[in-house]
Amino acid sequence: MDRRLSLNQLDLLKEIGTIGAGRSATALADLTGEKVEISVPQASLIPLENISSLLGGMDKLFFVLNMEIKGDISGRIFLLFSPEDAKLLSSYLLGKPKDQLNSDDEMFQSSLKESANILSGSYITALAEMTNLNTITSVPFLAIDMVGAILDFIFIQVAQYSEEALFIKTDLKVKGLNLEGLFLFFPSNESLRKIFEALGIKE
Repeated sequence: MDRRLSLNQLDLLKEIGTIGAGRSATALADLTGEKVEISVPQASLIPLENISSLLGGMDKLFFVLNMEIKGDISGRIFLLFSPEDAKLLSSYLLGKPKDQLNSDDEMFQSSLKESANILSGSYITALAEMTNLNTITSVPFLAIDMVGAILDFIFIQVAQYSEEALFIKTDLKVKGLNLEGLFLFFPSNESLRKIFEALGIKE
């Protein structure tokens, strides 16, 4: 189902993302002692069948952090980074040169999971506070997969309860380096209805 959103709906989605980004930047800065800038240049609601064009070629590789959301709002969150940006982010968090990092290393994986907790947690917290809906977020699961495998998982695990994804493009700037994260939130259809209803927006 292709849903056309009003400008108010799109602005609100972006506002929630911006609030979450601001909190994420503060948390990452506190964690590392370095200034972090996070912006949200794009926020939209997209049908599942359009995700493939959003992510690029089927053989494109991403580090994928996958978290389950339960409570008044239920669904899944995917946070995707290119391999290069994943290493840059981990290098920043661990204080190590990126060429010394190995994707199989436990510290590398732990740093990415921590970033997912901060980035996704800040967004979900902002959403919960604005809607007064309760949420519980699972521990993130980390994988490195091609777009084809990511889409297979989405259509097998997500399509049964969600027809759309909230897409939030997240740009991070750390020590003059620019990183891009792709944030996909798949709320259940019932959760999406609750979100817009709680925010006083008619679909």
